[in-house]
Amino acid sequence: MHIPICTSVRIKAVVLALSVLLAVPAVFAQTLKPIQLPKPQTTGGKPLLQTLAERQTSRAFVDKPLPPQVLSNLLWAAFGVNRPAEVKVGYGRTAPSARNAQEVILYVLLANGVYTYDAVANTLVPVVAGDARGKVGTPAQAAAAVTIAYVADAKTDKFNGVDTGFIGQNVYLFAASEGLGAWFYATLGNDAAKALNLTVEQHLLFAQAVGYLKTDPAK
Repeated sequence: MHIPICTSVRIKAVVLALSVLLAVPAVFAQTLKPIQLPKPQTTGGKPLLQTLAERQTSRAFVDKPLPPQVLSNLLWAAFGVNRPAEVKVGYGRTAPSARNAQEVILYVLLANGVYTYDAVANTLVPVVAGDARGKVGTPAQAAAAVTIAYVADAKTDKFNGVDTGFIGQNVYLFAASEGLGAWFYATLGNDAAKALNLTVEQHLLFAQAVGYLKTDPAK
């Protein structure tokens, strides 16, 4: 059957238009927006000595998201701003930093995407859409509500491991205080860095899963 050229062109145009329209929802589904976190609650919680007594590594989680307030409190406890900028460069943070460099960046992996934590604005800044928790950790670690990936400039990592340790301990203590589980672990391979859309100048140091505990591992 012979189809006139003009008709053939129209059919191709319609098919192209339909393909574009069908692709639009997918594009929008992959679009992340910044998340303004609630103001962190800086009072309450368990006494320090009790929290230290209960601190532990947990390896069984329920894949249930943290409420925005709990997520905000967690990130503030990890490496938030606890006092305004003074004479020195940078704001006062909840974890110390060698030479006050504050070079460790917190990449926050949620079920819908990867963000970086802007401590000054208390905001999650979108990086890439999609659940990358399983690409940075094992399936057991990926079951936690949030994974915090610790990233720094590869050229200035002399003290970054120490700084990350301070932050990771803050996360452990917050988790113990709130009845959450936490798991600090090393990451290997390039797949994790690709999942976070890191540049060649950035170094993925460690990661830490945080979430609700799975009380019965058999379930």
